[in-house]
Formats: sequence, structure tokens, C-alpha cells
Amino acid sequence: MSLSYCSSDAQEISWVDVKTKNMFVVNRCSVMIGSLFLLLSILGRVSSMLMFDKVDAENACLLSMCDVDSGCVPVGCQVDGNERIGCGYFNLNIYQYRQCYQPGKKDDEPEETAWVHCAEDYHCSANCIRIIASRFRLKCYGKTDCETMARIHDGGANGCRAPLTASYWKKVRGVCGEACNKPIFRRH
Repeated sequence: MSLSYCSSDAQEISWVDVKTKNMFVVNRCSVMIGSLFLLLSILGRVSSMLMFDKVDAENACLLSMCDVDSGCVPVGCQVDGNERIGCGYFNLNIYQYRQCYQPGKKDDEPEETAWVHCAEDYHCSANCIRIIASRFRLKCYGKTDCETMARIHDGGANGCRAPLTASYWKKVRGVCGEACNKPIFRRH
């Protein structure tokens, strides 16, 4: 038994190379299969570009941020210094939840409900912080990974450039000390 992707009556395509005077004949099915392989290789590269760096949930930096934000307990929701409502372990706000692609949200679940559930789950909210930091970390050239993650968490995509995020970073660095200097982002 043989498996064939082409029918026996596939039309042929021919062309002549003017310089060498060579004639090439290929059936259309070969061209379609070659195009399919090219498309799949391109899609494979694009999907790998969308992968985010891994950061362990038990990383000293994340644990320090959790401690600074809430004492590392799910504190419910409260208004932060920037007039945003933040919830849970990391005072995760709705904008951050949207930026990390709403992990854990069910199809029929309201966004606000899913956000609060995620914020009150340490691993979900830590994953959200990791995704946001991974998305925007190139804007933090010259900063340690921990400073990058802390300042983006506190100030958004441009947090590393915002002077107001320096005080949050100092608090986080005060909790994690030398562990803040270790690299924490790693590729899959």
C-alpha cells in the first residue's frame, strides 16, 4: 500500500532557464507540497517568536515583589498610588491582566471575575507578571532581570524609564538583596 499526495493526472509545469538552456518539468503537486513545507517552516518560526521567557514562580525576585505588594497573601482589592485598583498577591490590575492575555479566563466568564480569580491565585498572577516582563524587557536595556521585572510591573511597558518606579524597585531590592542580581529570564 502506498500513500500519495498527488493524483496521477496532476498537471505539469515546465520552464526553461535562458542562460543554461535547461528545461525543468515539475508537476503542480510537487510545487504545492514544497509550498506547504515552506509555509510550515515559516509558521514554526513565527510561533517560536511568540514564546515567552521562563521565570520560576519561586524565584527570589517574584517572591520579593509579592512580599512588597501584599506581604505575599491574597489581600483582596485596593486602590494603589496611581489610582488603579489592584488585587491579590501582586496588586494585579485589570490592564496588566489584559496585557498578559487573560490566563485562566473561561469563555463565558466576565473579564473582571477572571481577573480577580487570577490575581488571588499566586501562580496565575506570577505567570502574568512574567509574561508582561518578558514582553517589554527589551525596553530595559542595562537593567538586571529583577529590576526589569519589578519596574515593568510597577510602571507598565515603559516602567524602566519612569523615575517613579525606582522607589518600588528599591523596596524589592531591599527584600531580595543579592538574589536580585541573578539572571532569571531563560529561553524555552
